[in-house]
Amino acid sequence: MYKLLMVLCISLSPVLQAYAQAPESVEPALEIYGNACEKVISGESKSSTRVRATDKAVFLGVKRLDSLSRAKQILNEHDQNVMIYRLVDEYVEDLTVKTVEENDAKVCVEVKGWLSPGAISEVEKEFIADNSPVNEATPEAVVEVAREVKEDISLSPQNPESLALLHIKTLEYYNGGKSGKYTQILKEQFADNPYFYLTDDAEIADYVITPKVLKAKVDKLDAGHKRLQMVVVLEISGLKEETVNEYQNRFVLFGAEESEQETASRLLEKLLNNAGEGALRKIEHQEQVRQETAELGRPLSK
Repeated sequence: MYKLLMVLCISLSPVLQAYAQAPESVEPALEIYGNACEKVISGESKSSTRVRATDKAVFLGVKRLDSLSRAKQILNEHDQNVMIYRLVDEYVEDLTVKTVEENDAKVCVEVKGWLSPGAISEVEKEFIADNSPVNEATPEAVVEVAREVKEDISLSPQNPESLALLHIKTLEYYNGGKSGKYTQILKEQFADNPYFYLTDDAEIADYVITPKVLKAKVDKLDAGHKRLQMVVVLEISGLKEETVNEYQNRFVLFGAEESEQETASRLLEKLLNNAGEGALRKIEHQEQVRQETAELGRPLSK
């Protein structure tokens, strides 16, 4: 028995010595949690939308970590985002993704993972010079900035979250007439949008939509039937191209006893809604790319 104990002590002595020399504690990995939703783009698969939502959720999860507070004090927004994406792309471990909502309009996910504090320190060295001083504004500078901001706000409407502004002009007819009734229909379609606010001032708008009726012609086919042709266009300024036109061209047949005015009104409303859907997709997509670039340093949407 004594010999057995001696053998065990000799065998375990290197292990015990290593344990005695090991650090008292190892800094634990940081838990990451994030959630995000992405709109489904026409023609895009749900899996592609889910990838974009996952990418955004992981980025936001890493960005929330308190361990990045020093970097946020020193780096500008763009450099912060680039550094965070480096951590996301190369250092996040054991990532799990759960789809919490999925329909024809959007895909929402939750992500969980881990990030080593050592990885943050390593990546920070590439972006932050050692002992870089944090520039602190003087009280006088703060007062001056506050005054300038107050003046800017007094000259232009407040735009929370830096959302774009969109203006819809009065509907124009091919004969020079105008109608506010159908403009209101478009405003209702574009109201309460997460990407922009409606404004009555075209001068400050990021996007301007001009609805026009290019043609409205009624032909008599026979004693009992007539045919209405209508061409509608929404001219959109503010997209990458100077002006983008969203056209709708339809023929409808109706009975000779039916009101031409009512038939034309129903068709015009339908064509405006259809053209509005196309315009809305284009503007939302451009704003989504813009916001992703500002927030993440690069666009996720194609």
